Amino acid sequence: MMGYEITSIEDNWIFIKHDYRDELDGFIMLMKSIEGELGGRIIQMDGEDIQYTIQNDPFGLIFRWDVQSGTAVIVPDSENIDDVVSMLESHFDRLNN
Repeated sequence: MMGYEITSIEDNWIFIKHDYRDELDGFIMLMKSIEGELGGRIIQMDGEDIQYTIQNDPFGLIFRWDVQSGTAVIVPDSENIDDVVSMLESHFDRLNN
């Protein structure tokens, strides 16, 4: 069974780990799950970092991946952290089963 979980929340960054062998595959699977629910599309952001947004995302989240930190979700408005955690956990439940 594959598993996703939140490892920490620092300021407005939510760090996530999963047990997919390929870190980037797990990152992509999570984004595709959220994209499918929102009916939007994944948009790569400009810059050197691997960062994406999802069209129609009411939270305006930034999904980021790098070798050191793995998967992180940046929440622009820290007042939305609890709602974003709930949304992520619902996707984890779907992906973990």
